Amino acid sequence: MPNSLIRAKIQEAFAAAGHNRHDAHKLLLTWALRDPALLLAMTKPHLKAIATGHIDHYVRELAEGGHEEGDSERLSRSTIEDIVASASMRAPGDKRRSSAVPPPKSTERQASTMRKLAAAFTRKKK
Repeated sequence: MPNSLIRAKIQEAFAAAGHNRHDAHKLLLTWALRDPALLLAMTKPHLKAIATGHIDHYVRELAEGGHEEGDSERLSRSTIEDIVASASMRAPGDKRRSSAVPPPKSTERQASTMRKLAAAFTRKKK
């Protein structure tokens, strides 16, 4: 990774995420969507493969009798920019935690013990 901007942003995201790879990944993607220079620095080495993939997809669609330039499935540039802008403003939720999963037994025991301790200190003395 020769680009010092990318390296610095990765280190910054990793430190900001408390050395959590998943959170650092999400943070770096958010920054890239908001900073065109960072996005270009991250994607520039891969542009040739991306362009080749798009060209191959287009040729395959034409060979299969697919869509032409004037079809209704094509989105206008402003529509695409609106979608990207709205997607970058939404912060994705943490998908690692599921609220349907009950807490472990040790957590229940700890809560019970803490309630008993609190009750012991709030009892009236005779």
